[in-house]
Amino acid sequence: MRALNTLASATALAMLLGTAVAVRSSEALPQVSPAGRLPYVAVLVWHDVVTPKEVWFDTEVETFKSQLEAIRRGGFAVVSLDALRAHLEHGARLPAKALVLTFDDNGHGLYDNAFPILRRYGYPATLFVHSNFVGTTTTKRHNTWAQLQEIERDGRIGVQSLTANHPPDLRALTDKAVVHELQLSKFSLEHRLGKPVFALVYPEDNYDERLARLAAANGYALGFSEDWGNAGASDSLLMVHRYSILTRFDQALRDVAANASSR
Repeated sequence: MRALNTLASATALAMLLGTAVAVRSSEALPQVSPAGRLPYVAVLVWHDVVTPKEVWFDTEVETFKSQLEAIRRGGFAVVSLDALRAHLEHGARLPAKALVLTFDDNGHGLYDNAFPILRRYGYPATLFVHSNFVGTTTTKRHNTWAQLQEIERDGRIGVQSLTANHPPDLRALTDKAVVHELQLSKFSLEHRLGKPVFALVYPEDNYDERLARLAAANGYALGFSEDWGNAGASDSLLMVHRYSILTRFDQALRDVAANASSR
């Protein structure tokens, strides 16, 4: 039975990738709802959470703990990616001082360290995962499918797409190659984890309108950059602002607090 299921999945994937190339939108990109412009929402992005750092863009565990404590003490409301989507698309209400927590690259410290700390605070979050690297070791060790399944079963932390192979600059790829990355990642994550994949991060923050249109045409409702600012002020639902915590964590909290007090 497992062999038949695997064969059926492989056949479905081949059909999907064989037809998806022709799907491309030339229409205007989907926009943030007018009712989704306020309140000011900051989407924050971390990478791995480990001590000691393994690469320069890691966050040390004690630093991460202090950042979550600053969020708690400051009275910020951490909301899920689903809630942000409903807000940006349809103007669903969000609390004042709203933050969204995201993590890129599926480093092992997200399971080992960030996941239990987030659980203690009860904060929702989203991991953006490059699906072909799950369970492998590159410059660092990446979480396995079993670990991602355990994280998702917790109910507060979801998994979304960082493409299949994390090409450093999607802009350099043909439409066919970009669609392959988008569709393969979406299929793999949904097949393995059983949850809808609707959000994408552009690897290394390299993106343009062509990529955004291809993402929209191939089943993605949200796309994220690292251009900081209010998520509701983004140019498109496929170009949503995020704050990198490496340089702008304190600024993100200040911006959210300042705009909440001025409403």
